[in-house]
Amino acid sequence: MNRPSKVILFLLTVACLGLAVAGCFPTSDAGTAAPPPTTTRPPRTPLPPIGDTSANLTETPQGERARVTHVFDGDSIEVELGGRTYRLRYIGVDSPEREEPFYEEAFDFNRKLVEDETVTLVRDVSETDQYGRLLRYVYLDDGTFVNAALIGSGMARLVTFPPDVAQTDYLHRLQAEAKDAAAGMWSRPDLTGPCDCDRNLYDCRDFTSRDEAQACFEYCLDATGRDVHNLDGGGDGLVCEFLP
Repeated sequence: MNRPSKVILFLLTVACLGLAVAGCFPTSDAGTAAPPPTTTRPPRTPLPPIGDTSANLTETPQGERARVTHVFDGDSIEVELGGRTYRLRYIGVDSPEREEPFYEEAFDFNRKLVEDETVTLVRDVSETDQYGRLLRYVYLDDGTFVNAALIGSGMARLVTFPPDVAQTDYLHRLQAEAKDAAAGMWSRPDLTGPCDCDRNLYDCRDFTSRDEAQACFEYCLDATGRDVHNLDGGGDGLVCEFLP
């Protein structure tokens, strides 16, 4: 083969190789490749309290994650948080004390709800109560609002200690519904009475009406001989007169 023929053959070979390479690697004329799709979590929707059927409770509120290590009674538990254990009192909840009617029922109800569960703890304003117990609203992973479940089932009474009052109106409503349904302790008012009288627990904000507050005042006055909850500020035997 003469030299011109060899040159032509060489040029043809280079051209073919160039076309092959171009087929493997698209040029910028083909456009920039789209980035891989990303999965974006929808914005978190605030969780309605348990019992509110206006939304599906698929997420719990933001809070601290802890494991329940012990259940003491109907309104207090022990949790493991950050490698330490703490005693915790449910905000707004007052369950029967030992030897009081419905103590065992409230204790069992609480234990079945939270024993050995991992829960979310939500703070209101105060970190602890006067006894050093954590004060929290407690939620299960399925959205169950434990504080509300106890009151709504008649296993506890509402008790309000400001400034931790974020859920007071809602818990008031649940308690009224539990009373109307004669749920739990409200099925035996002859045993439980309208309120607790063993210590100062309530103020006028814990009652939905003046009649309700008056009934508590008179019941405790008869049981103990004194105004346990200091409801009668005027000393005239009429309490919480600003209530409807």
